Amino acid sequence: MFENIDFIENATNVYRTKNYIVKQTINIESHTQLDNIIISQDTYYTRTKARDKQFNKLFADKLNKNGKRLHSSSNTRKYVK
Repeated sequence: MFENIDFIENATNVYRTKNYIVKQTINIESHTQLDNIIISQDTYYTRTKARDKQFNKLFADKLNKNGKRLHSSSNTRKYVK
Protein backbone atom coordinates (compact mmCIF):
# COMPACT_ATOMS: atom_id res chain seq x y z
CA MET A 1 0.00 0.00 0.00
CA PHE A 2 2.88 2.41 0.76
CA GLU A 3 5.08 1.55 -2.21
CA ASN A 4 6.22 4.43 -4.42
CA ILE A 5 4.67 7.12 -2.23
CA ASP A 6 7.49 9.61 -1.81
CA PHE A 7 6.01 11.58 1.08
CA ILE A 8 5.49 8.57 3.36
CA GLU A 9 8.92 6.93 3.04
CA ASN A 10 10.83 7.17 6.36
CA ALA A 11 8.28 9.68 7.68
CA THR A 12 7.62 10.19 11.38
CA ASN A 13 4.67 12.46 10.59
CA VAL A 14 2.87 13.66 7.46
CA TYR A 15 0.48 16.59 7.21
CA ARG A 16 -0.99 18.81 4.51
CA THR A 17 -1.09 22.58 4.04
CA LYS A 18 -2.78 24.65 1.33
CA ASN A 19 0.11 24.15 -1.13
CA TYR A 20 2.19 21.27 0.23
CA ILE A 21 2.19 17.79 1.69
CA VAL A 22 4.86 17.88 4.38
CA LYS A 23 6.90 14.90 5.55
CA GLN A 24 8.56 15.25 8.94
CA THR A 25 11.40 12.98 9.97
CA ILE A 26 11.99 13.53 13.68
CA ASN A 27 15.31 12.88 15.41
CA ILE A 28 16.34 13.40 19.02
CA GLU A 29 19.85 14.69 19.62
CA SER A 30 21.08 13.75 23.10
CA HIS A 31 23.98 15.59 24.70
CA THR A 32 25.80 14.97 27.93
CA GLN A 33 26.64 18.66 28.53
CA LEU A 34 24.18 20.58 26.36
CA ASP A 35 20.39 20.38 26.31
CA ASN A 36 18.78 17.59 24.31
CA ILE A 37 16.93 18.79 21.20
CA ILE A 38 14.29 17.50 18.81
CA ILE A 39 15.18 18.10 15.15
CA SER A 40 12.68 17.83 12.31
CA GLN A 41 13.90 17.26 8.76
CA ASP A 42 10.99 18.58 6.70
CA THR A 43 10.36 17.82 3.05
CA TYR A 44 7.70 19.95 1.35
CA TYR A 45 6.10 18.19 -1.62
CA THR A 46 4.08 20.41 -3.96
CA ARG A 47 0.48 19.25 -3.94
CA THR A 48 -0.64 17.55 -7.13
CA LYS A 49 -3.81 15.62 -7.96
CA ALA A 50 -1.88 12.35 -7.77
CA ARG A 51 -0.32 13.15 -4.37
CA ASP A 52 -3.62 14.39 -2.98
CA LYS A 53 -5.28 11.15 -4.09
CA GLN A 54 -2.56 9.12 -2.33
CA PHE A 55 -2.78 11.30 0.79
CA ASN A 56 -6.59 10.99 0.92
CA LYS A 57 -6.37 7.20 0.57
CA LEU A 58 -3.65 6.83 3.22
CA PHE A 59 -5.40 9.01 5.80
CA ALA A 60 -9.04 8.30 4.94
CA ASP A 61 -9.86 7.16 8.48
CA LYS A 62 -8.37 10.19 10.27
CA LEU A 63 -10.74 12.69 11.86
CA ASN A 64 -8.37 15.59 11.09
CA LYS A 65 -7.86 14.85 7.38
CA ASN A 66 -4.95 17.29 6.92
CA GLY A 67 -3.02 16.19 9.99
CA LYS A 68 -0.93 18.40 12.24
CA ARG A 69 2.71 19.42 12.54
CA LEU A 70 4.74 17.94 15.39
CA HIS A 71 6.68 20.61 17.26
CA SER A 72 10.46 20.51 17.30
CA SER A 73 13.37 22.54 18.67
CA SER A 74 14.89 22.97 15.21
CA ASN A 75 14.11 22.07 11.63
CA THR A 76 15.50 21.93 8.11
CA ARG A 77 13.50 22.28 4.89
CA LYS A 78 13.72 20.77 1.46
CA TYR A 79 11.26 21.37 -1.39
CA VAL A 80 10.21 18.81 -4.02
CA LYS A 81 8.06 19.65 -7.03
